[in-house]
Amino acid sequence: MIEIKKMNKMKLIFSIAIIFTIYSGYSQTIVNGGIYTNTTWTVANSPYLMTGSIVVFPGVTLTIEPGVEVRVKENGVTGNQYYLETRGTINMIGEPGALITFRADTAITSTYAWTGILVKNSQGGVLNYNYVSISNAIYAITYDGFVPPVINLNDCVFNYNGYAVTVGMEVNAENCTFKGNNSAFYGWSIFRFYNCVFDSNQAALPIYASELIIEDCSFTDNWLGINLNSGSYTGISVKNTIFDNNVVAFDNANNGVIDSCTFINNGEALKNTNTLEIMNSVFNNNQTALQVGWGTTVMDCEINDNETGVALGPIGFGQPAPIVENNNICNNTSYNIDNRTDLNLFIPTNCFCITDSTEIEEKIMDGYDDITRGLISYAIYDTSCTTITTMVLKFLVTSTDEANAETAVSVFPNPVASQLNVNNDNSFDLLEIIDMQGQLKFTAKLVDGNNQFDLSSMPAGIYFLRFTGEGSNAWFTRIIKK
Repeated sequence: MIEIKKMNKMKLIFSIAIIFTIYSGYSQTIVNGGIYTNTTWTVANSPYLMTGSIVVFPGVTLTIEPGVEVRVKENGVTGNQYYLETRGTINMIGEPGALITFRADTAITSTYAWTGILVKNSQGGVLNYNYVSISNAIYAITYDGFVPPVINLNDCVFNYNGYAVTVGMEVNAENCTFKGNNSAFYGWSIFRFYNCVFDSNQAALPIYASELIIEDCSFTDNWLGINLNSGSYTGISVKNTIFDNNVVAFDNANNGVIDSCTFINNGEALKNTNTLEIMNSVFNNNQTALQVGWGTTVMDCEINDNETGVALGPIGFGQPAPIVENNNICNNTSYNIDNRTDLNLFIPTNCFCITDSTEIEEKIMDGYDDITRGLISYAIYDTSCTTITTMVLKFLVTSTDEANAETAVSVFPNPVASQLNVNNDNSFDLLEIIDMQGQLKFTAKLVDGNNQFDLSSMPAGIYFLRFTGEGSNAWFTRIIKK
């Protein structure tokens, strides 16, 4: 009786093992069913063709060698596509130049050809992966319980998936490519991307980011490049990154820095910003280059040849106004500046690359065009964008003729920490110091010769000096207070 039971048990094990079938041929190895003993998929037997779903059972390890390709046959049944599931352990760690690849057998641009890799960590399932390429799945990798807290991706490729990467608490991706996915990443996490490519995704990064770091990446031909669904607690840092031909390149950027980036050919390049520093960046040929919200600084940027250059607002009551300084904002077809707020804003350090005041006014939308909006005061520069020729102070002065005259007045030192020296050649009688918000901060009478003024109590920042005198045009210069 005991021998019969042993024989029956052996037959049962043999019968179950048959469910996981392997057929070796000249071109591929066919696999499907259950994996009940430790198994290795080798490069020698690659490619593997999944003709049915596969389950790795508890206590069992499936090891996939670097360079192995797994193709999943399409069964044509929506909602019942094939999948690879682990209740045990799957080790799939490729190598640089030898990625482990999963893709559809023939539908190589489909996003629903197979279900994907399911990790049942509620039953002890474990997936160790890196240097992989996963394409054509509904969910490239998904979990029925918790997501591992840290996910590291190197040289990985995720193409044409419904949802590519589910995140835990932290994800670090370097030299990775995400193309044609409905969503490349989803979840709430710390995100760090280096040298990554996001191409032709419906939404590349529609994420909740407690921290976001992006360096040397590109976002091209996406419907949505980046959308931060909530405020970034720790902050964002996006540097040396290209946003090209996206419908919306970056939405709801907040609490951080965008530095040395390029935004070209986008519908809306950068929108709904707050508490953000945007610097040293290029905005060219976008429909709207920047929609700048509260607490945002835009400085040292080239904002040219867009439909709208800088749109200011919305800004709520009590929220700090944006600062726009030291930019070239030129040749934008509809507006260089579109003030969508009722705030008066002073932006005299920006050059519009033209010297005709009528032409400049045509490209500024403010309270002169719509009484619900605030006024924009600005400066007119010479063609080199180095010297102010006229200051247009709509809400500070009533004079309409503020053309600067050549003078021998000199101001030093600049930057100034405390004592400011003004050497006056008797051209001017009055000095006024105006802050970047257009507020008069200091007034003093001038005498012929050297004048000294104590500015030690004045806050650090950029200020404009306005010199006036009887029978003289006003003259302006800029100082930096340390």
